[in-house]
Amino acid sequence: MARSPLILAALAKDAVPQFDFAQVKNLDGGSSGAFDAALLTAKSGEHFVVRMANSASAGTELEAEIRAIKTFTSVVRLNLPFELSELVGDTQDSEGARAMVFNFVYGNPIEISRVEPLADLTLSIATSIAAIHKLPVELVQNAGFPELDPASNLKYRVSELDRAAQTGKVPPVLLHRWEQALEDISLFRYQPTVIHGTLNGQSVLELDGKVSGVLHWSGLRIADPAEDLSWILGGAVPELSRNLMARYFEARPGADSNIWPRALLYSELELARWLLHGYSTGNQEVIEDAVGMLLVLTEEVETGKAERLHAAPLATSIALAKLASEPAAPAIKNNELF
Repeated sequence: MARSPLILAALAKDAVPQFDFAQVKNLDGGSSGAFDAALLTAKSGEHFVVRMANSASAGTELEAEIRAIKTFTSVVRLNLPFELSELVGDTQDSEGARAMVFNFVYGNPIEISRVEPLADLTLSIATSIAAIHKLPVELVQNAGFPELDPASNLKYRVSELDRAAQTGKVPPVLLHRWEQALEDISLFRYQPTVIHGTLNGQSVLELDGKVSGVLHWSGLRIADPAEDLSWILGGAVPELSRNLMARYFEARPGADSNIWPRALLYSELELARWLLHGYSTGNQEVIEDAVGMLLVLTEEVETGKAERLHAAPLATSIALAKLASEPAAPAIKNNELF
């Protein structure tokens, strides 16, 4: 049974007794129901969020997020173009479950399909993601977060595809497409960076046309930066994807030119991952949803509407390098670079 906002408010008061709360409001803790959460308004006008996990796995996720946000020192935070959550207090209920109080990060979820290709928000999303990828890897290494090199990443992706293929629900045309991409070793020549790991429209917030905050840092690690871009390529219109990627290369000139096809590959493999989730939880509705999306992608591949998954040629690498060196690059349309 979900905890009421009043119970959460009482626990929050115990966690941060220096604040007096004048109002409490239920907050969506996620469609999976993994968390109970409430928005608290203090008499001073400040806002806070109290969260409690509803399962052991959710508790592990929340602990990982706390470790992550504690990794970001005040100096690191000042150099990021967005705000992060900060743990301001915690306590336990009578059963030993932890209630954690965070500062409230203002902003609204981003529906990437509705972002205008040439809007300020497009540039802000690109520079925000690039800022994460430019963080010093030592910051995350010293905190003991996972590291995944290209070889390990490739092995994991192949294993995941094999498991999805065993369900018999992945169309052969998609299996062939993904197997070819995973066999292209040149596609996986990249330098691992710090990544957020779970970026999506719910974790990236916008306010007044700019990214105001980035939440949900439980996936923090050193891995392929293309992972953080997959949610954009999987949901944005082509013109937005290209312009956002161009802005990303401007903000991070050292990015490898194959980050685009890898991000696209990962966005497609999310469908296979969703299918596997349906099987692992025994949820027929999820399985049917995944199968439906796989069929839509199959049609796009067969009709030639889907982007090709291949390593960028040398000409593209040169073009991207040139683009990154130009301070005021024009908007990209059609298939100029990709």
